[in-house]
This record gives sequence, C-alpha cells and structure tokens, in this order.
Amino acid sequence: METIQSNITNLTSLWKNATQPFNTYNEDKNIGYCFIPNSQWPNKIWLKKTHDPKVLNEIKLLLKSELDGLTFSHFDIDFSEQNKIIFENHGFDESSIQFGMSSKIKDKLKTSKKLNLKLITNIEDSKKWSQSFQKAFGYQISEETVNKTYHHINYYLIYDQENIVGTVITHQTLATIGIHSLGILPNMRGKGYATQIMYRVLNKGLEQGCNLATLQASKMAKNMYEKMGFTTEFIMRNYKLKTQ
Repeated sequence: METIQSNITNLTSLWKNATQPFNTYNEDKNIGYCFIPNSQWPNKIWLKKTHDPKVLNEIKLLLKSELDGLTFSHFDIDFSEQNKIIFENHGFDESSIQFGMSSKIKDKLKTSKKLNLKLITNIEDSKKWSQSFQKAFGYQISEETVNKTYHHINYYLIYDQENIVGTVITHQTLATIGIHSLGILPNMRGKGYATQIMYRVLNKGLEQGCNLATLQASKMAKNMYEKMGFTTEFIMRNYKLKTQ
C-alpha cells in the first residue's frame, strides 16, 4: 500500500507543479482537479477519498463545465468491477486505462546505446519537446506548458547523435522517481530505445538517492516494464461522461 501511495503522490505532485503557474490547481477533502488552457495535459479530476453520490455529482458538474478537456481518473487499487458498475450507473464511460506500476531501485543498470538525455532549459527546446511529444503520443502538452514549468519539472529530449528519438519526464518526490511521458517517435520505434531510456532514467534516480521508481503504463508498454521488474499495483481508470 505504501508504494501505491508513493506512486499516486508522485503523479498528483507532477500535475500540481505543471498547473501552478496557470493558477488552475484546486483540491478539497473530496477531490482534486487541475487543467491548462489550450493544452491536453494534465486536465484531470481525481478522488481523494471513497466516492459517494454527492462527490460523483460534483465531478459530473466539472466535466460538464467549460474547463478544457477534463478527464476523471480513478485509482482502482482493489481491481473492483463493482466500482466500474457504480461509475457507469452514474453516467461515466471508461475511455482508457493505465497500469500503476513500481519497482525498487537497487543496482546500477548497464546501458548499451549511446543516447543523450538533454534537459530542457530554454524556449527553443521547449518547442522541440512539445512537437516531439505530440508525434510520439498523438496529443498535446503545449509549448507554453513546458516553457513555464521546465524550471521545476525535468523534461528530457532523447537524442541518438543528432536525431531526436523521443521524450521523457522525471519527477522526484522524497525517495521516489516518477517516470512519465516516455514516448518514442514513430520512425524510431522497434530499435530498443525505450528500454535504454528507462535504464538511464533509473540510473539517474539511483544517483539522486531514490529507492523506488513509479510509472503509469499503457497496455502496449506494460509487458516491457514487467520484464524490467515493475509490478502492477493499481489501475488508473480514465472516464468521460457518456454524453461526451
């Protein structure tokens, strides 16, 4: 349970850091929500306690509001079909899932490919990162978001010599290194880059004193992370309204 909380804390801390420059981070005892205008990330609503009809109605009102593209994310730590039924009965439609995974970091990993993880520190590279992320994932983290937050979020462009391979974000909370937005450009896939990027990021975490790595994996990437020793501990279920 401790590693699950470390994972969720890392993720919501990243969302908070990303949206604070826009003054769009909000939370109370029941829910948190945040968004960035003209961006598709993070734009999330999440539960901070067990759901009840009143809280679910509050979430529905937010999803119906004029705020940009909000998604309701539920951290399913019980793998409960009952929760899915409750959400569906309240008018929510599951749009995607991600697997909350973690792994202890103990030993430095051997790397083979000579990749360069370039930390974003200026406007020009913010634009390159945003463009590369969109190519890799098919949705947008705006250039403005990166430019306003690179001072306290680690955005990396991955290079193989002069060629951009992909993107990754790292975010540290206490002794946890969160790995986010690891994406490979379509023309660079199938060459083992994702694994090598992970090895370098995990080694960075170890150097920074971290003993736990966390991430949220897509269905497609889940097997790769399992081969690296990551374990699935919860499912992040993403919901829209059925009318959307």
